Amino acid sequence: MNFPVNMDAVTIWEKTVVNRAPAYIRHVLGPSYWQETQSQEADGTARNPDDAIFLAVPAASVTYLPKKEDRAVYGLCEDVNPPKTALTVMQVKDFCYLLPQMMHIEVMLK
Repeated sequence: MNFPVNMDAVTIWEKTVVNRAPAYIRHVLGPSYWQETQSQEADGTARNPDDAIFLAVPAASVTYLPKKEDRAVYGLCEDVNPPKTALTVMQVKDFCYLLPQMMHIEVMLK
């Protein structure tokens, strides 16, 4: 099974605290799969408050394991701090224990 990718990179800013103020460390993950998701009601109508981004990163592209409250943007971004358009990491699932060709992480962004 080949892992599908639709982007060359994703930029993630690791949230840390320095002198009681938020600070960020920039990380770049390699080729990944980025998909907009939309929750639906039982009748099929969209629920906008739950819209999110699903990000799947193959194990070979994982140079940093994101954590909750980190920030992320589509593609390569050279900014030292996350831009205002950056999304927040809400959830991370680590699937790097599967068969080698299926190992990946899944990240939900909002």
